[in-house]
Amino acid sequence: MRATILGLARDEVADPTIEGHLDQSTYPAIDATAYERLDGTTIYAGQAAGTIDTERETIYVTEDGIITETEQASEDVYCEWIADLREGWVGVNRSDGDWLFNTVGATKGTLIERAEIDVDGFAEYLSDYPNANAWNVTQTRSLDPDDDAEEATIEYHDAAHLADTGGSRATTMLGFEYTWKDGYTRGVVSESGYVALYDGGDRAGTYAAFINSEILPFASLPEEFQGTLGDAQEGDEQEVMADGE
Repeated sequence: MRATILGLARDEVADPTIEGHLDQSTYPAIDATAYERLDGTTIYAGQAAGTIDTERETIYVTEDGIITETEQASEDVYCEWIADLREGWVGVNRSDGDWLFNTVGATKGTLIERAEIDVDGFAEYLSDYPNANAWNVTQTRSLDPDDDAEEATIEYHDAAHLADTGGSRATTMLGFEYTWKDGYTRGVVSESGYVALYDGGDRAGTYAAFINSEILPFASLPEEFQGTLGDAQEGDEQEVMADGE
C-alpha cells in the first residue's frame, strides 16, 4: 500500500533531482533514493524528518479555577515521501509532513502546495473502463447560498456506484477498483489531495506512473496559488511507463 497527500509545483522545475541530506541530529533531514523507470526518467522517494511550529495548550489548576493558555512550541515530525519533479509533484504520507513541500519548493525556486482533485472528473473517466467499480462514494451538497450548511452522504460497498457521482452533489471521496495497465488496482482518492493505492501500487515506479497518468489530469492548485502549472497538468498527454523498485 502507498498513500500520499499530493502537492503540486506552481512552476516548472528545471532540476528534477532530489538530493539526500543527513547530518547527525540536524533538521531538516532527507533520505532520498532514486528509481529509474523504463522510459529513462527518474523518480525519488524516501523519508524525511524536520521541526515544525505548533501550538500547545498548557493547563494550570489553581484554587480559583482552571486556567488554559496557548503557547507556541516546536515539534519534531517524520514522514515518508515520493516525488516526480519532472511532472511537478511531491507526495507525503502524513498531514504534518507538508513542511517538506516548503523545503523542496525553496530549493527548486517554486511554490509547492497541496493539490485539489476533481473527484467527479476522475469518476467520469473511470466510467469508460468496463471493469471499473466504486466501493465508496462520499458526497456533499450545500443547503444554503453561502455554503454555511452542508448535507453529506456516504455509500459503501454494494451501495456505492460510479453512476452515483456528479449531479447536484460534489463527490469529495471515491473508493475505486479497476484494471489499470493489466493489473488490479484498488484505492481511494479525495478532493483534499489524498491518494492511496491498497492494491497495485506497492512499487515506487508503479505508484508514480499511476499519479502521472491517472491523477494529474484531475489535480490542480487551489485558486489562490495558481500561476503556471507547467507540465504538472499535462500528464494525460504523455505516455507513462511503470517500473519496479
